Amino acid sequence: MMILRDNTKYFSTDDNLEEYLSLQSVANRNISDLLNEEGNDLLIYPHSFCQCEDEIGQQHLLSLQTHWKERQCTKAMLETGNMVGFIGINRQFVSIHSRFSPSAEEDFFLHYMLCKVLYINVVNLSHGTTDEQIFNFLLYLFPKLLNEALVQGIYKEYQRNEYNNANLRGTIDINRHLKMNMPFNGRIAYRTREFSHDNHITELIRHTIEYISKTKFGKTLLENDAETRTSVTQIISATPHYCRQEREKIIKNNIKVVSHPYYSHYMPLQKLCLRILRHERIKYGAKENKIYGILFDISYLWEEYLATILTKQGFKHPNNKKGIGRIFLAKNNLFPRYPDFYREYDCTIIDAKYKREISRDDIHQMITYMYRLKGKCGLFIQPSDTTYRISSFLLGYGEDNNAELQTYLYPISQTTNDYKSFVAEMKEVEDGFKAQL
Repeated sequence: MMILRDNTKYFSTDDNLEEYLSLQSVANRNISDLLNEEGNDLLIYPHSFCQCEDEIGQQHLLSLQTHWKERQCTKAMLETGNMVGFIGINRQFVSIHSRFSPSAEEDFFLHYMLCKVLYINVVNLSHGTTDEQIFNFLLYLFPKLLNEALVQGIYKEYQRNEYNNANLRGTIDINRHLKMNMPFNGRIAYRTREFSHDNHITELIRHTIEYISKTKFGKTLLENDAETRTSVTQIISATPHYCRQEREKIIKNNIKVVSHPYYSHYMPLQKLCLRILRHERIKYGAKENKIYGILFDISYLWEEYLATILTKQGFKHPNNKKGIGRIFLAKNNLFPRYPDFYREYDCTIIDAKYKREISRDDIHQMITYMYRLKGKCGLFIQPSDTTYRISSFLLGYGEDNNAELQTYLYPISQTTNDYKSFVAEMKEVEDGFKAQL
């Protein structure tokens, strides 16, 4: 198994050149192309569930540059981006950690951000095989997507049901009536088309709940908080006809993804349920060049992790996909823009940056936001293995208001040996960050 870290360049040696070249089927290809290719079982959060603001679908999962001499590749350079997680190609398996994971086996920072963003509480992490880690990451997503779907109500749709009783309330089925009720016994065979909460979608969710509840880790997630427990109870109550032996039938009935405009949050949940229930088959896929696994856009997780802190400190967090919190650069609602975070009472704008370097475009964008909002402080927040704050005072209109650009390096613990200690250190870092805000 090849172990890499995000946003890092790797140069081949004579010993691992073939290993680098084995990744050509996924290198230099857009993420959206990998997802759309028939036969692949690759899941990327959040791109697989919704259109991400940063259009991560156009990014490359891996970049590979090769140098050839006399029709033979002599060296290669592999570069990772913002994707972390696990991916398998044929018999080659790649684990991409965050660059802040000091250990080759554990990625505390990724786990911590997932727990904060997905609102789950996992104190002890079990590190088994790679396939077990993929399955655990799938389970991480389930409570959040389940709760979001149930906010829209329990999914219901028209079902065709057959009855044979004296309470006629549908269309009489002549053939079935003659077969079942002759000589006449007081009952009538008939068909109805009626709304039902017990359907292929809710049955799929129920099968997923039953499946993951058999694992210790999954059972813990289902009991994570009151909202999740309530959602699980609602699904169980809505599916009285659940039958374990019909699982394959239910999976086949859900091949077509639900596209109901009112129940829009059920589509990502349906995709996840299918992936969980088919996980055993995915990891043993025999198709040549089949790509499978689960990846996370860590820059998205970084921004959403900061949102769990900043929104409680009075910052607004605009959402491009939902059209919430946008600002306009001109009258008549022209040129809409979406700063990552801004707080109006002290004119502070924050930009979450996971990448290593702040570019000229990032600086120009921040100054635009500061000019529009009359901001006095534009703050870039980057994760780092150290902590310090760099300030640059602006000229022009900024000079009159003591406006400044700042870069805050947010320290990520690199010395802890267990996840519990890592969580304790991160909480200290968060408290210090809140005090500075």
